[in-house]
Amino acid sequence: MSRIVCKKCVLDSDMPGIDINEESGLCHFCETYVPLSAQEKREYLAKMEELFKEYGGRGKYDVVFALSGGKDSSYTLHKLKKEYPFLKVLAVQFDNGFISDNAVENAKKMCKLTGSDYFKLTMEDEVLYETFRKAAESRDAFPRLAKYRASDICNTCISIIKQKLIEEAIVQDAPFIMFAFTPGQSPNPIIPLKANFIRWSRNIFEKQLQKIDVDDRDERFLIKNEVIENMGKEGPRMLHPLCLWDYNEGKILESLVKIGWNPPDLNDSNSTNCTLNSFACYNHLEKYGIHPYAFDIAGIVRSGDMSREEGLEKLHQELSQPLIEEAAKKLNYG
Repeated sequence: MSRIVCKKCVLDSDMPGIDINEESGLCHFCETYVPLSAQEKREYLAKMEELFKEYGGRGKYDVVFALSGGKDSSYTLHKLKKEYPFLKVLAVQFDNGFISDNAVENAKKMCKLTGSDYFKLTMEDEVLYETFRKAAESRDAFPRLAKYRASDICNTCISIIKQKLIEEAIVQDAPFIMFAFTPGQSPNPIIPLKANFIRWSRNIFEKQLQKIDVDDRDERFLIKNEVIENMGKEGPRMLHPLCLWDYNEGKILESLVKIGWNPPDLNDSNSTNCTLNSFACYNHLEKYGIHPYAFDIAGIVRSGDMSREEGLEKLHQELSQPLIEEAAKKLNYG
């Protein structure tokens, strides 16, 4: 059977696990997709504001924010503080050993503009390089849905960020953790984190690390067990406001440049902050035949925040060979 591309999004029949109805021309995700209505988005935003008023102002920080310095997180932080200037924010930038100098400058600039505190989370480069190399060499360490939404390298990196942000929020007694996930990356804008769920997610990630042959007995990547044991039953809430706001890449970039955010010089259509991303995409395509941003882009197209033509162009843009070679050398891969 010849390759068929979904008529609504960008997924195609060559991707493992994708079924496209020959009559409708739609993939099974588009056939069952029910977007959040404008009313539902307003209700979620109202609920967030209620939570800010109910739980904010109790400690040093209200929000522990994942700030990569890329366009989405920079925009989300700026809009968040514009909409809710009373929030006290600790912006955490994870230096994964591949963060661009431009991203660090942008992150610090956004913190200064918004009155947020900046903290760079660092780990030994060699430890990170070995971990990402093992992720690149692994197969099927993550479940299918996760594998469809990000590369094995990015799943590892994102999981480390989530673990350490949850840990930081618990230690700081901050009621909210925030990520700049797009409509294609997070279906749920508000996620309460209870102790049992946090412990379960830690155990899941520990097993995934073990699958890629990483032993984290020192808890560099995992939430420290001691932190979980000393927390109450209720943990912080994880919030994803970007999936409730209008999302348009062009307008986001335009608005950021106006306030002094510097566009990156990376030749990467999917990342404005990480020099490892091209290699991670290349590695994922080689192993699974799936572009790790396909589901993210498809979700944005499906929600109406990106045209199908733009999505297809973004998905099929050639990966940066210099970035791939540079990352492979750092990781001692191949």
